[in-house]
Amino acid sequence: MGLKILDAKKLELENEISNEYFYDFFETSDQWIRSRTGIEKRFYAEESAAEMAVSVAKKLKFDKDDIRLLIVPTFSARHPLPAVSCVIHQELKLSSDCLAFDINMACTGFIGALILAEKYLQQGEKAMIIATEKISSYLNFEDRTSAILFGDGCAGVIVEKNHKLWFSKQNTFGDVEALKLNEEEKLSMKGKDIYRFAVNEVSKSINSLLKSAKIDVKDIELALLHQANSRIIEQIALRLEMDLKKFPMNLNEQGNTSAASIPILLSENMNRIKERDLVLFSAFGAGLTLCTVLMEW
Repeated sequence: MGLKILDAKKLELENEISNEYFYDFFETSDQWIRSRTGIEKRFYAEESAAEMAVSVAKKLKFDKDDIRLLIVPTFSARHPLPAVSCVIHQELKLSSDCLAFDINMACTGFIGALILAEKYLQQGEKAMIIATEKISSYLNFEDRTSAILFGDGCAGVIVEKNHKLWFSKQNTFGDVEALKLNEEEKLSMKGKDIYRFAVNEVSKSINSLLKSAKIDVKDIELALLHQANSRIIEQIALRLEMDLKKFPMNLNEQGNTSAASIPILLSENMNRIKERDLVLFSAFGAGLTLCTVLMEW
């Protein structure tokens, strides 16, 4: 059991949105946003979620005949049909034996896709996972608490099934009001509730997984967490009694890119991870859902 991440790539977007951009919509300031979220800027894409996903897929290194599974975590695709995964499949001319589908777990999606891939693949088989989000199409620019948080983004990985250490934990908490699209298809969230949920439940999930694996927290080399808010990550590190340096963050430059946040972060930190390192992944999102993975590199 386990997965090896063979490659990770992200899409470089050009339309940079600074905190000052929001001055025209509601009362706020650069200092207010930074102090509460850690975000300095984010990017809004000109391309659709599907177009971004195809671009990232073409950057990854793989043999198209080797891909047995293709998963696209996204909640922001322009069209419900066909699935973004099938658009990628067609563009790349992948094998007809490849199973392709999208999943909607919002911010939890990439880790959920890793768990699904690990369970589906046989030893030596490979999968492609592309997380793509165009959240800017769903922002409510009358809501200061949510509009400032999100950016667009896309990143993906190629994984191979192996027999190295792997532990995973997944939970659904049945709270559909905390983060959702409202009747106007705009994001609505209960920020304080989500903050408390993330700090409490992510810490519990990681501790539970480490206990099951009989791994000391000091042995973890890197912890890649969903990039929702810098204060959430700081509080989780504090509760776990882990060095904050083991929690890379790119919130200041990307904002919250939902399912794309962890693969973007991973693509930026691949050079920090060595063979046999123990790496943690954890993400939470609408639903509310939570997935955590501990893997040996």
